[in-house]
Amino acid sequence: MTLNFIETKNSKKFTRREVLIGFCAVLVVLVSLFFPQTAYGETFWLSFLLFAIFPAASAAYILKEPIKNFGITLGKPRIGILLSAAVVIVFIFANYYLLFHTKCGGQLSIARGIVGSFTAFLLFEMFISLPLHFFWEFFFRGFLQLGLEKKLGIFSLLLAAILQAFLFAKGEWVIFSLILFSSLAAGLIARQSRSILYSALSLWLISMSLDIMIIRIVHQIAK
Repeated sequence: MTLNFIETKNSKKFTRREVLIGFCAVLVVLVSLFFPQTAYGETFWLSFLLFAIFPAASAAYILKEPIKNFGITLGKPRIGILLSAAVVIVFIFANYYLLFHTKCGGQLSIARGIVGSFTAFLLFEMFISLPLHFFWEFFFRGFLQLGLEKKLGIFSLLLAAILQAFLFAKGEWVIFSLILFSSLAAGLIARQSRSILYSALSLWLISMSLDIMIIRIVHQIAK
C-alpha cells in the first residue's frame, strides 16, 4: 500500500527529460517573440535553427535519444495518409469559403514576389514553405507534443497547438484562428500516425492551396 502510494506520487513529477523539453519550448517561444511572425513564415534560417537544429541537438546530445522518438519516422502510413487527406480536403473548402464568401479574407497576407511569377511561386513553395512546415512540425508536433505525450497525454497536443498559435497572437484574429485549428488537426494526425511527416505535408498542401486562392483574388482585383 505504502509502495503504491510512493510510486503514484513520484509518477506525477516531471522527469529531467520533460523539464528539458519544457525549457527548450519556453526558450524557443521567447526568442520567437522578438522576431514578429507573419502569415507566411518568419526568417528561414532563424526557423531552421530554432525549430529544427536546436531541438534535434537537444534530443541527440542531451537527452541522447534517436530523433525517430520525436516523429521522424514513417509511423503508421495508412492512418497518416487517410487523416491527412481528410484534413486537407476540409481545410481547402473552409479556406475557400473564408476567402470568397466572407469579408475575413482581406486579413490574410502572402509572401512578396510570388504573385506575379509562376516560377517564383514554385520555388517559394518547394524551397521555403515546405521546409518551414517540416521545421515547425518537428518542434511543435515532434519534440514538444510527442516528447511530452507520455506525461501529459492528449494535453500535449493542446499545449503544442496553443503555443504555436500564440506566436501569431499579435496578428489578425483570422490568422490566429487558422494557425490554432490547423495545429490541432496536425496534432491529431501526428498522434494517430506516430509521425510528423504526414502532418507537415498536409499543412504544406493547405498553405499552398491558400496561396493559390489569394493569388487568384489578387489577379481578379488587378483586372
